[in-house]
Amino acid sequence: MKKLINSIAVTLAMAATVHAGVTDKTVITPASDNSNLGVSIGAEAGTTGLGGSVSWKFSDHFGIRAGADGFDYTRNQTIKGTDYDGKMRLLSENIGVDIYPWQDRSFRITVGALFNQNKLTATASRHSGSIKIDGANYSSAEVGTLNLQVKQQPVDPFLSIGGNLFYFDTAHQWAFTGEIGVVYTGNPKVDLNRSGGISTPLDAQINESIKKERAKVKSYAADGKFWPIAKLGVSFSF
Repeated sequence: MKKLINSIAVTLAMAATVHAGVTDKTVITPASDNSNLGVSIGAEAGTTGLGGSVSWKFSDHFGIRAGADGFDYTRNQTIKGTDYDGKMRLLSENIGVDIYPWQDRSFRITVGALFNQNKLTATASRHSGSIKIDGANYSSAEVGTLNLQVKQQPVDPFLSIGGNLFYFDTAHQWAFTGEIGVVYTGNPKVDLNRSGGISTPLDAQINESIKKERAKVKSYAADGKFWPIAKLGVSFSF
């Protein structure tokens, strides 16, 4: 939840920046100037990872775009009292329709779908030879390895706003871009199980603790049901 709140705070800060950047006319306005329509390619970084996009504004008020983002990182994390060594994989592709309310400005509203392969893979940390599951401590020998995997739903709707914050050249081809929005990722799929370990009279109790722990992790993962979009990038239009 803390990570989600921090992401939303960043998103709100970017919203003020985008608003300030798109209130001025951001493309050359004479009708004879063809920079108002055309293709843009860009590189970006944000809450969905590092990646790029391509867009085509085919009329004064509409366009289409597609992109892909990805990033992997590892971290130690405590989830509902259990310590995990984990790897987070951000990986997604998106396609959307751009709506331009003002034909002579770069501000856009995008509605689309995100093809989501985000995944958290983790194992419980073994501190002092024990693993805490659902508040109870068990020996590593009894539990074996506690394996966790969390996935979001594979196809997600999203809504965002964006535009060119400023240009690097007078021809208005190179631009610094921003985008904010939200993705609805639905109910997460959580798998928590153990492998290895010795057979003991505590097996039934351990398995019951794992079942309760799985429910807690699913509740924790559901905090990311609305995933924030916050991106900055550079684009070239032609």
